[in-house]
Amino acid sequence: MRQILRIWLAIFGVACVGIAVAHLLFGSSTIIGGGTVNATIDSDMRFYAVLFLAYGLAVLWCVRDIETKALPINLLSLIFFAGGLARALAWIATGQPNWFYVLMTPVELVVPVVNYLLVRAVCRPSAVARS
Repeated sequence: MRQILRIWLAIFGVACVGIAVAHLLFGSSTIIGGGTVNATIDSDMRFYAVLFLAYGLAVLWCVRDIETKALPINLLSLIFFAGGLARALAWIATGQPNWFYVLMTPVELVVPVVNYLLVRAVCRPSAVARS
């Protein structure tokens, strides 16, 4: 189970870093179903891409010594879950997004729960209790 969590977090972290770098370097052309945006939206998107890059790097930091990193892993999972809720809010506020993001919404709500369950199975009880 420990190895599964390590591999999963490594894949997840690398994916987050890759997505962030693509958004940072190539801007709105990386948004599936997106269109041309103005300079303000492009600037905002690239700014948030740096934050997502930091998020992915934080996930990768957790891969080492995962047994002691229950709290950071769970906090990062909570942040990701909040992102899924934000996506759902956008759907409610502005309408259904592209099919890809329709599929991503439940993923963004389920992945944090799976992370939490894996952490509970792998990490030391004292580390999990603090989270």
